[in-house]
Amino acid sequence: AVVSTQSGHYGRGLKKNGFKTKRFEDFSVEREVDVRKRILKVYNKTEDDFPSLREFNDYLEDIEEIVFNFANTVDVEETTAKVEAYKKDNFKIIQKNRVAQSRQEAYLKEKTLAEEKESEERRAHEQECEMMEEMERVERKKKLLDQIASSDRPADEILLLHKEEEETVINKRSLHSMSAYNSGFSIAMINSAKPITDTKVFIYKYEDGMGDNCGPKTSEETIQEYAEDVVVSDVALAGGFLRDYVVHRPVDDAYSGLLIFH
Repeated sequence: AVVSTQSGHYGRGLKKNGFKTKRFEDFSVEREVDVRKRILKVYNKTEDDFPSLREFNDYLEDIEEIVFNFANTVDVEETTAKVEAYKKDNFKIIQKNRVAQSRQEAYLKEKTLAEEKESEERRAHEQECEMMEEMERVERKKKLLDQIASSDRPADEILLLHKEEEETVINKRSLHSMSAYNSGFSIAMINSAKPITDTKVFIYKYEDGMGDNCGPKTSEETIQEYAEDVVVSDVALAGGFLRDYVVHRPVDDAYSGLLIFH
């Protein structure tokens, strides 16, 4: 079915490009979608364009009211005048946001195409690997049968060697697959990396530190004073745990390194 996307009063001319194939069963839904798409090309501000979230929410409510009026033919002339006035007052920011949206859409499209291409290359690589694996498996099976038929060694021994060879091949194949696809970087990214042209190497020379890394010492009286408030179970005390341990660690950590530049 073909429907018109043009709204207005009787007597207005209809254009050929104002018709399109129907997508929804409900005509009201079809019309609202078209109206919303057209209005959002003009009302394209983002939250970053407003000083507060409240003003942005009011802006969104204004858009909903405009969409409702056009979709339901309510106050069409007043709403049209409101939209035209908005377009005139916000011409520069509308154009700026359209450019930004076009760039974002182009970026997302390019990213999607790149991901699809990489996915297709991966599937082709996997199919090629499967074909090679099947050919190798058939070749190994033929080799096994030839060995059993021509060798003087026991068949059990030959089968055991064949099993070990199969496990080695499977392990190597798994490692290769992980390194190629599970490292977090695609093969295309690795191949496109630029080589390092600066061959100058900085040679580090070690120098002994001149400061005291332990920090100032804390008197035992201070440790004991803090340790009085520490509660330790009888089982811990019987095992050799002391209240001082609880105090020494935070104090030593706090004082550590204070005298390095002293």
